[in-house]
Amino acid sequence: MTPPSASSAPSSFTRTAFGLIGFACTLACTRYAKDADKAPTMVSRVELQRMSAAKVQAFEQVADLAQEVGVDVYTAAEPFTGALGDFDERLRPVDWEERLVKTYLTFGLLTDFSMALTNSLPEDVGLRLLEVVSQDRFGGFAANELLEDIAAQRQLAARMGLWGRRVVGEEIGTLQRVLSVYPELLGGGVDAAGLHEVLSQGATGRMRDLGLRA
Repeated sequence: MTPPSASSAPSSFTRTAFGLIGFACTLACTRYAKDADKAPTMVSRVELQRMSAAKVQAFEQVADLAQEVGVDVYTAAEPFTGALGDFDERLRPVDWEERLVKTYLTFGLLTDFSMALTNSLPEDVGLRLLEVVSQDRFGGFAANELLEDIAAQRQLAARMGLWGRRVVGEEIGTLQRVLSVYPELLGGGVDAAGLHEVLSQGATGRMRDLGLRA
């Protein structure tokens, strides 16, 4: 592939957006593997391991698309290492249900954030990147694991609702801090208020999908 000329070199927004999206793939890969280690059944364990492996493949797809626009995704993703680490330290799940809700909401919001960024990339690359970002089975997996128990146990529903609202608040705050540290992410036509609205609506919908009060 012929490298882009200086006049068509990627913008700082493009580099940073690809970096964040690539990093998100690696983060999901690690989280799904960690959740697999805590799974109560072998079926759940193997399914999570499959999803973890799929995120490695997703990263490779992101890397290929990034190369098309002159971005080395490995270099672009490097600065984000540890960007969400403090969030994990603050919110430690105490059981399987809390773990599922946390992962479901955290990575759902990160997916919404990433999808919003793809809208400001060149259309040909942005649409293909959107397809990669949107391919994730964890939402259906979490619903399958949780819905019946939440519907049947009022106390569990109340506890998961409280936990979910805490997760959402912390995660939106974390992503807003990412924007403050990497203002380049606002350079592609994306604005902070619009991103906050996308995240808020996504969180509300996901909470409701689990039968929880948003």
